[in-house]
This record gives sequence, structure tokens and C-alpha cells, in this order.
Amino acid sequence: MSIKNPQAAIGRSSLKEGPVVYQAEDSLLEDDRRKKDLTLAELNHLFKLYLSKQHARMEDISILGQFSVIFNDPRFAVWHTMSKGQQSDALTEIVNLPEVCGDLIGKIGSTAGDQQIVGSVIKDAYQNAIDSFSHAAYIQQRYINHFPGFKVILFLNQRDERMVLVLIDNGFGSKVTKPKKLHTGQEYGDDFISRFVDWMVRRYVEKEGDVNRNIAYTGGQGMAFKKIRIELKLDVELHFFSNGAIFELKLKNFF
Repeated sequence: MSIKNPQAAIGRSSLKEGPVVYQAEDSLLEDDRRKKDLTLAELNHLFKLYLSKQHARMEDISILGQFSVIFNDPRFAVWHTMSKGQQSDALTEIVNLPEVCGDLIGKIGSTAGDQQIVGSVIKDAYQNAIDSFSHAAYIQQRYINHFPGFKVILFLNQRDERMVLVLIDNGFGSKVTKPKKLHTGQEYGDDFISRFVDWMVRRYVEKEGDVNRNIAYTGGQGMAFKKIRIELKLDVELHFFSNGAIFELKLKNFF
């Protein structure tokens, strides 16, 4: 993936730049503004932690495009009090991002050189981020003082002249083991026998963690890393931190 005029795209911009989109209508209340600012600061801090893990600095990169999405739905603050059915109904609404997000994702994909592939990867990544929000809101009660949110950044690492796409979220800072879904969208394993078989497979075959069945998820398993690496021939990684995670897609050399 490359763009026609890379030199023209290179620019140095701040992490504080770029559009901020609200998943629900912005109420403009002072408390909501404070929560929004805390979320944006947390996402930017996560990106700096990621750069440090890569032994890079802000001075080593040029941001080619970025935008943030704030999930300012008040239900996330009381997620731990909601039934699984109520959570599921809420996620059905929340997973549908505002139309402007599609345009922003398209611009990022166009700049990266393949709008279709990059757009698909971003959409898979943010759906998994929403599941991470559900997990963190229920287990950690994280969103009482700030909102869940994610940030997409396309940047050029000037040291190796390579474009990198990251999706940063302030959800659960570890891998979330989600229940498997049937083609109908229902969870596999509601009866005792199915649950037992599922537990045996996860414990001894796939070696995954236990599923918390009190938490609702969107059902999106995301594009498998193996598919991205083999079919798309791209490098993808997940980086976990105590207050969130970063999905990293390394694109082909910029020049």
C-alpha cells in the first residue's frame, strides 16, 4: 500500500488535532465536557505508552490522519447494574456509529493506499473495542468519571519509513474471551452440555480463558490475525496496557 505523493502527505501534527465524533448527541453539559477531555487525554497517553514500547518518540513520527470517537452514552456508567439483555439491546444501538465516521474511515483508508482493506480492518477493530468497553464497564466499572472511546491514527514512522495504522481504545487492558456465536447471532453453549463441551475446548484445546456470561458482546469476532497476515500479507499486533489496548496494523513501506 502506498500513496501517489507521499512527500505532500508528510506533516507534523499534534495528538490534540483531528475531529472528535460523539456516538450519541453531545449534550454540551459541563460534566460531559470534562469526561470527554479525560477520555481524550487517556487515549493520547495510551498512544505515547505504545510509542515508548516501540522505542519511538513523537518526534520520530508524522501523523497523516487521525480522529476520535467518544461513546458518551450514560448507560456505560451503570453497565454493571444492567441485565445482559439490557446490555445487548444497548450494544445494538451503540455499535452503529454516526455516518460521519464512515467518511473519516474512508479518508484514512484512502491516505493509506487501500480504502477497502483498511476500512474493513478499522471496522473490525472498533467492534472489538466496543466489546472491550462492555467488559471493562461491567468488570471494572470504569466509565463513571469518563467515557469509553477509541482513536484512529495513521502515521509515518520516519525511522523505518513505514506507515502504521493504530486503533487505540480505553477498554479492558487484556484479551477478552467472548462466547462463540451461532450463525443466528445467538450464543453457543446456553445448555449445560454445550457449556461443558465449550469449557473443555477452551481449557484443553484452544487454551482460552473462561467466558463471563453476565456480559453482553456485539458478537463480532473481528478479522482473524491469521487472515490478515496470510491473505493480506500485513503485520498486525495487539498491545495491552493497564487502561486500554492498541490494535496495530503495519502497512507496507511508505516510499
